[in-house]
Amino acid sequence: MHVFYAVIFFVCTLNNIFLAAQSALTQAISNKYCNNRADYVIVGVGTAGALLANQLSGDLTTSVIALHRGENLTDDPLIKYSRNAALTVGALPLQTGLYINGFTTPQINADNRELLWGLALPEGGASSVNGMAWSRETNFINTAWEAIAGPQWSVQILTNLYKQLEQYYGQTTDPAARGFSGPLTIRQVAQSQLSQVSQKFTQAIINATGFPFVLDYNDPNTPIGASTQLQYTQSIPDGSLRMSSAATFLNSSVITPAGLGVNGRKLQVFFDATALRTIWSGTTAVGVEYIQNGITKQVFAQKGVIVCAGLFSSPFLLHSGIGASSLLNSLNIPVIYNNPSVGQGLADQPSLLMVFSTNPDDTSVPPLDPNSLFTQIAYLPDPTGDQTIRRLRIASTNPVPGVLIVLMDVLQPVSRGSVSINSSDPLASPVIDEGLFTNSPDLDLLQRGMQIYIKNINTALQAIDLDYELIVPNPNILTDDVAVINYIKENTNALQHFQSHCRMAPLNQGGVVDSTGRVYGVQNLFVADDSIIPLCMDGSPLASAYLMAANIARQILSQ
Repeated sequence: MHVFYAVIFFVCTLNNIFLAAQSALTQAISNKYCNNRADYVIVGVGTAGALLANQLSGDLTTSVIALHRGENLTDDPLIKYSRNAALTVGALPLQTGLYINGFTTPQINADNRELLWGLALPEGGASSVNGMAWSRETNFINTAWEAIAGPQWSVQILTNLYKQLEQYYGQTTDPAARGFSGPLTIRQVAQSQLSQVSQKFTQAIINATGFPFVLDYNDPNTPIGASTQLQYTQSIPDGSLRMSSAATFLNSSVITPAGLGVNGRKLQVFFDATALRTIWSGTTAVGVEYIQNGITKQVFAQKGVIVCAGLFSSPFLLHSGIGASSLLNSLNIPVIYNNPSVGQGLADQPSLLMVFSTNPDDTSVPPLDPNSLFTQIAYLPDPTGDQTIRRLRIASTNPVPGVLIVLMDVLQPVSRGSVSINSSDPLASPVIDEGLFTNSPDLDLLQRGMQIYIKNINTALQAIDLDYELIVPNPNILTDDVAVINYIKENTNALQHFQSHCRMAPLNQGGVVDSTGRVYGVQNLFVADDSIIPLCMDGSPLASAYLMAANIARQILSQ
């Protein structure tokens, strides 16, 4: 898979010119007017952090300082324009300045392979570099969240939060399920912009599985089925602009290019500012130590420190003295609170890559929708399980005529990994264990997905157009259990949909934070990003990151 990215998206290395540092003048202006004390300090201005900074500072009596490890690249052409999504996604394994990346520990149940992981660096985090696909989790998952996290995470509250976030431009059979006046633009690809590849592959899924075409897969009443019309966080009408968290929530009506709040907002965003650890007064968080331009600095919070660092949220807590005391003592990090659950329970949505041939004439050049990265999407159940619950996602992209790259993802894996540290240096790379296939049901599910869904889809495609055929792996292996299992172990990768390693749950059930996002055992320290998800979502981490931050912000502001 790494070779595929390097070959297909090698051109992204030519865009390094757009990744230059903020000008010295901008930095000087920022330093001149900033101070180091606010009501809240936010660690990380990614997908969740940018929304949180917006909502907290929207109360003009509340002051906020937000620390962001990367730069503000929102207006960089590479990030600004949706058509470049393949380049920003494909940049993950390359040295482009868009990611901090590394490799997991060897995955013993997947041929000891080390899997690529990454943390998006630009302001807006993953929302600034990802495929922009908008997929909310279902009510099945929201109900499970409520059972774990309590009434502040009810289906009704979460549905209302999504509706408040969305400004939906698309088709739906249930307008009551969607929001139409929120800040985040959600665009659905128009029927007139669909390629023949999209329509034929979607029809093959419908024919092969018996599940219906779904007009709006973000309607909770339609969790299962296939769709040609994906939904993206893009501008309307044509989707030319990426509506990242930064572009949506930290635009010119909120902050200046130097990161200073406007229109009465008491907001400061410090760029190239890497948070190191929490500053404590006893067990109360009172600030954050960070490094900027090689200089260690401090900012102080009167009401709370809120961590929105994504994959790095657990390492930040560990370096702050919250975690397993045995680990912290071994690294000479003073223990503030012993909680062995910090960094545990890491979940992803492992992804298996396959390749189909297509009819080259079915790919329009240029594409009918040049801003749409994906060709189709389908949410399917376990082929032999409950037929109403999402378990697998099949999505594809058609990068060049004649080739269709297909991903089959496990939505709710049983396997769990961890995020840890092996150094007292906060700038050292974390230790990531994907935990791939540590529980056999995930491997079994992918095996059934290949031997039932993919086998039948391949047959259905051949009936539609003989130019369409599974070519990687060779379809002949689909009747061979051992060959299929070997292929899965050799080709399943991290999808970068990391979640649940600072889990929101009761303390005695492996919780790190409570239902308000407060970290157990200390005061005035919160976490508000995908790391607190109580149980794997069955949509995309883009939507759930916004949801986590919006609900934590709602609760903080209502205090």
